[in-house]
Order: sequence, then structure tokens, then C-alpha cells
Amino acid sequence: MTFTIVARDPDTRQLGVCLATSPLGVSSRCPHVRGGVAAISSQCHSNWRLGHIGLDLAARGLSPDEILRLLASYDPHFNDYRQVGIVTMDGAAAAHSPPKGAAWTGHRVGEGFVAMGNGLAGPQVVDAIYDGFARNAGVDFAERLVRAIEAGYAAGGEPKGQASAGLIVAAPDCERPLVDLRIDMANPLPKEGGDAVKDLRRAFDAYKPLIPYYADYWLDHPDVSYTEWQSRAA
Repeated sequence: MTFTIVARDPDTRQLGVCLATSPLGVSSRCPHVRGGVAAISSQCHSNWRLGHIGLDLAARGLSPDEILRLLASYDPHFNDYRQVGIVTMDGAAAAHSPPKGAAWTGHRVGEGFVAMGNGLAGPQVVDAIYDGFARNAGVDFAERLVRAIEAGYAAGGEPKGQASAGLIVAAPDCERPLVDLRIDMANPLPKEGGDAVKDLRRAFDAYKPLIPYYADYWLDHPDVSYTEWQSRAA
């Protein structure tokens, strides 16, 4: 019941996940990103423990395929119920889609990224995410992730509507994510005409100019407000 892009940017070496779904609070359990290590999404009867284990395995140098095999041996429900996509720091990518995911469930693996989803309107949703990410090479990485999910949304997304969404981007030289935006509940909810993908776009557009400010500048310049910083940078 979630559609997702998991990716690495070869130029900045940033890693990220962007996703949307019909349940609430998707970013609290599905995406897992560690700068300089890997990006993972565990979804479709999600098991958040798989994300933590996967990141630790990636930090030890294991490939995405090796990580998936070990996760399958750890979790007895992995093969039938879990959907997992992994991209490591070197751009290697792999995914597993379960036979017992709600129709439609599947994935596509590209060079340095995974497009996947479950409970979708059809395979065209994953195709749109894949193509949307691929055709935006050269675009700012976080923007590229959001556009990919917007493409999946435009292709039908999840028929129930998207009640929550999220975007996480991490850089190799930063302990905290550069971006960690969460729409835990669309306002209004889909049944009332709202959608979390649109809410995520509004939040991202507002936050995007703040990314470099909060990434490092503010840490060492607590006396400089965002508006002051912005005027100096202009």
C-alpha cells in the first residue's frame, strides 16, 4: 500500500527515499537512510527492524543482494509479505517484492535506484516512478526524488489515496539527514479531497531554501537568523 523511490545521487553521493501511502505516518516506520552507507525502505506489511539490520549490514560492506538474503533468513515472513528496496553507497541496488502483497505489487531496479510499490493502481505506477527519476538526471537530488513520486501519483498511485508521505535525504559527511520531511496525515484526508503527495510538495518547496542553512551554517552561527543568512547569501 506504498509507492517508493530509493536512490543514490552519483554526483553528490547523497542517499534518499521518497514515498507515499494510504495509511498514516509512513515515514515513522518504512524509510531508513544513513549517510555514506545505504538507503532502504521496508514496506508492505513493513518490518522496521529490517531497515535497521540492513543499514548495519551495509555498513559492514555487504551488497544489496547479500543483505536481502540475510534479511530473508532472519524474518520468516520476508519472502511472502515484505517488500524491501536497498541502494548502497556505491550505487548497487536490489529489491524484493512479495507474492502476498496487495495487488498490484512489484518493482524495477535501475542504475543506482529502485522504484517499487504495493497495493497500486497497476504496474504503470512503478514504471512512472522509474521513468520520472531516470529522466530527471542532473536535477537537484531531493527535487528529483519528489518528482519521481509525483509521477507515480499522476499514474494512479494507490487507489485509496495517499494519507501520508515522506522524504529523507542524507549526505555522506553529515550525521543527520539534510532533509527529513514527514506528512504524517494529509490535511484534509483523501476521503475529503486531500492528498499527502501534494502536501509533501508544499512542504518541500517551502523547506528547500533552508536545507544548506540547517545542514551546517546554523550550528556555528546561532546568532544569525534565516532571513539574515538569506540576505547575506543573495
